[in-house]
Amino acid sequence: MAHAKGKRVLFLCTGNYYRSRFAECLFNAVAGKMGLPWTSSSRGLALERGVNNIGPMALSAVQTLQVRGIQGEMLTRFPQAALADDFETSHWVVALKETEHRPLLAERFPTWGDRVEYWHVEDADGVFPEIEREVMDLIARLMGGGKKRMDGPLSSPVENASPKSAEKVKEKLLARVGRETKGRRGKGVTTVFDLTLDDAGIRDLAAKLKQRCGTGGTVKDGRIEIQGDQRDRLVAELESMGFKVKRVGG
Repeated sequence: MAHAKGKRVLFLCTGNYYRSRFAECLFNAVAGKMGLPWTSSSRGLALERGVNNIGPMALSAVQTLQVRGIQGEMLTRFPQAALADDFETSHWVVALKETEHRPLLAERFPTWGDRVEYWHVEDADGVFPEIEREVMDLIARLMGGGKKRMDGPLSSPVENASPKSAEKVKEKLLARVGRETKGRRGKGVTTVFDLTLDDAGIRDLAAKLKQRCGTGGTVKDGRIEIQGDQRDRLVAELESMGFKVKRVGG
């Protein structure tokens, strides 16, 4: 695989419309938030099989990503077919379903059939949580030095990651949520703090949380303050974004 600067993961599925696109967008969002030196792209091994697909990306995938605060041009591009150069310029290649994609690789890219990592994600509704677990496990392994996972389905986000790399992911995605009323004349705020993000990342997250809660807020000394008692809402929103959230102060 490639050895140039900037490491790249390539996700493969059949039509580049649903599974691989969700994995690509989620990986880039999480890796970017964590400051990892990895980006991802996705391609389809048999775009001609997706003749009935409507639009650039499955609506359910777009909506699920948007709920997690993930938006942008990557949600609007149309499916792209895999080319030989896509493999050569990637450091890590993942095919989302072995029984479906190994035969396609053997037919169209025969030198790569035994060189990619295979997951076991069905082409079916409701697989986004499974893809999310797989993506988080991959990120943990990349942080731990890039270990190939053992074959077989993944049952938890860090099941096959080393303890140290799994702990790093937990630390990187940690957020604490609390409530402050003292000195605010009865107008309390919900606080989000202990975030391992840079200033720009914290401000971006604050904007998203204010939008989700439909209220105002600010950032002070690395802490996000959201008007009102929004603890339940913020815990749910942060967890949907991949954060490990600890609620403090009741």
